Amino acid sequence: MHIVIPLLLGAGAVLGGLVLATDRRGAARWVVETLMNPAHDSAWALRRRYTRWGIEHPQMDFLRKAPGQVRTVRIWGGFVAAFGCGFLVAGVLALVRAV
Repeated sequence: MHIVIPLLLGAGAVLGGLVLATDRRGAARWVVETLMNPAHDSAWALRRRYTRWGIEHPQMDFLRKAPGQVRTVRIWGGFVAAFGCGFLVAGVLALVRAV
């Protein structure tokens, strides 16, 4: 049973990393806009709301940095996928040695 854990961790990390690295269905943008946005709101709504009030939101620099953050999330997704491949290799080696 303990041999299955690295295989599952590796498969999950590879799939999750590939989703972020390839930006499948905007996954990297969703991570940036939802999980990394300090206001947890869409960029356009946030910008429209504070422009209407005539003030600048303290975290408006996030909106300028968002495209770079999407690229960073995609790069880290590639690292996670590579790390997951390592777990898969370790799990397969453990499985082969156990048999």
